[in-house]
Amino acid sequence: MHGNGGSAHGAVRARLRVAIVSGNIFFAVDLVDETRHALAASLSDSGAAARIPGRRTRPSNWHITLRFIGEADEVQIDRLAERVERLLRLSAPGRGTATVENLGAFPRQAKATVLYASITDRSGLLSTLAGICDEAATDVGFEPEGRPFVPHLTLARIRPPRDVRSIIDAIEFVPIRIEIGAVTLFRTKSTAKGPIYVPLYSCEL
Repeated sequence: MHGNGGSAHGAVRARLRVAIVSGNIFFAVDLVDETRHALAASLSDSGAAARIPGRRTRPSNWHITLRFIGEADEVQIDRLAERVERLLRLSAPGRGTATVENLGAFPRQAKATVLYASITDRSGLLSTLAGICDEAATDVGFEPEGRPFVPHLTLARIRPPRDVRSIIDAIEFVPIRIEIGAVTLFRTKSTAKGPIYVPLYSCEL
């Protein structure tokens, strides 16, 4: 998902050769396969995987959402990508890492609608990238993000809400490192087997 050229401070934006389809768009950090496999193995080995309720997210769809946008037309998509590239070039945050260290739930563990793998962002890089993506979105005309940024990987969406405290308490993670090397703009595509996330643009750090 990388481009063919470079620009100042190492920022590279590439328009990926995919069809534009209807669906929500969002900025995210994608995972390398090694991280997906490590997290899937950790969940399986701990017994948590078999106990996860609700509609599970396929490992191939795991990502760290930086800024949800929603519906956007092609002009807005181009402007979002251009603005993020410019902001990344100006701030030059560089590459970094974060770690998956536990499970969590929204809005709370006793009545969860989302079960997630929580991410420790010690360097603050993910928060910085989320702020850049939010600034780009507001510059293009979208409403500012009103909720605090909580880096996570969604594992399951739960309806009706469930108490997941026993699942969270039972798992002990060996920290799993996540490489942060690019910001990618995705579009959600609905399929008969569930949603898939199609990368539209990628900007290297």
